[in-house]
Amino acid sequence: MDSVNAKLTASLLRYTKEIRADKAYHDAGEANRKAGLNDAAFIYFNRYIDLYDAIDDIDNAAGFDNTEFEYTDIPKPEYIPLPETNFISADSRDQIRDWVLQINVDGNVGSSLPMRNCENCQAETYEGNLICNNCQFTWDTCIITGLPLVKSNTVHCKICNKGAIREHWNDYISATQHCPWCKSMQTQY
Repeated sequence: MDSVNAKLTASLLRYTKEIRADKAYHDAGEANRKAGLNDAAFIYFNRYIDLYDAIDDIDNAAGFDNTEFEYTDIPKPEYIPLPETNFISADSRDQIRDWVLQINVDGNVGSSLPMRNCENCQAETYEGNLICNNCQFTWDTCIITGLPLVKSNTVHCKICNKGAIREHWNDYISATQHCPWCKSMQTQY
């Protein structure tokens, strides 16, 4: 379920106007690191550290570099509310910062989020986008991960007909034996 959790926490970043953004980026970084997705973990943790520092010094909170998130449906930092206090200690933040610096120095990390091709126009887009930034094609959302449902890899619950990505459906059903939406007993595909 580590892969499912990594994808789910990354999908939640789409809602950082509504949920606590610093916690969302922290959780996405942790989940992606645990799943071995160090490129994404590195990017999410970098944004988390930026948010942590902005919360500590609200007067200098402007000027986030948004390059890695430019073509995603994740809200820009200037559109997300900042909480009044950080939810972890400076020591815990420093451990995250040390990991980010170490993995960067080791050269074991890329500087871009996972991408895929739009099934409509074939343009490259962020894996989590529900709308293609090139042709504006839209996808339904996977009920397991929140990722877009690409037709070639979609399965549906036999009872409620809600869709999921086959790989993540099988992981979830293997662990729970029921649909996350309607709670009916299900089998893998």
